Amino acid sequence: MNPIHLRNLPPPIETFKHTEFFQFMFSWLKPECYLELGTRDCLNFQTLAKLCTKAIGVDISPIRIPLENNMEFYNMSTDNFFNQLDITIKFDAVFIDADHSHEQSLKDFMNVKDRIIEDGFIFFHDTYPYDPEYFNPSICNNVYLTALYIKQNFIEEFEILTLPFNPGVTIVKKMKRNKQLIYT
Repeated sequence: MNPIHLRNLPPPIETFKHTEFFQFMFSWLKPECYLELGTRDCLNFQTLAKLCTKAIGVDISPIRIPLENNMEFYNMSTDNFFNQLDITIKFDAVFIDADHSHEQSLKDFMNVKDRIIEDGFIFFHDTYPYDPEYFNPSICNNVYLTALYIKQNFIEEFEILTLPFNPGVTIVKKMKRNKQLIYT
């Protein structure tokens, strides 16, 4: 039997439509404050903003869509965004898909990990590259190393699951120390 990630060969650049997955998740989560780092063509940001009370997008490229009342956009690097962000702002959900390098995606994680609410979610894109060609900086690069780092170093604070579908989505959920069930 073929491993799950090899069942759709040859894969297109993306065999897993993460925006549809996030739509499902957000219809259940109903985020009050959502942050998207790396909005690219804004399809994901625009789609998910409709399911949030407030949606904040950050990208070094200018936005090409009209902003709705619940949307904010910052045309800057994620480092600059976090340097100017009010420290009291908390997020229910964060999608990290800006710079695909391990160094920067880890830095983005470190900047949001204490700003995510308990039981909140951080999602990473491009964390399960199908083939070595996907390690190209313009595709997945090495952001998968960030998922491994979180698993190795933050397991007491976060639950983590990487979906093995090209190019991969990692779900990181913040929890109380050793807390799995709400009613305990």
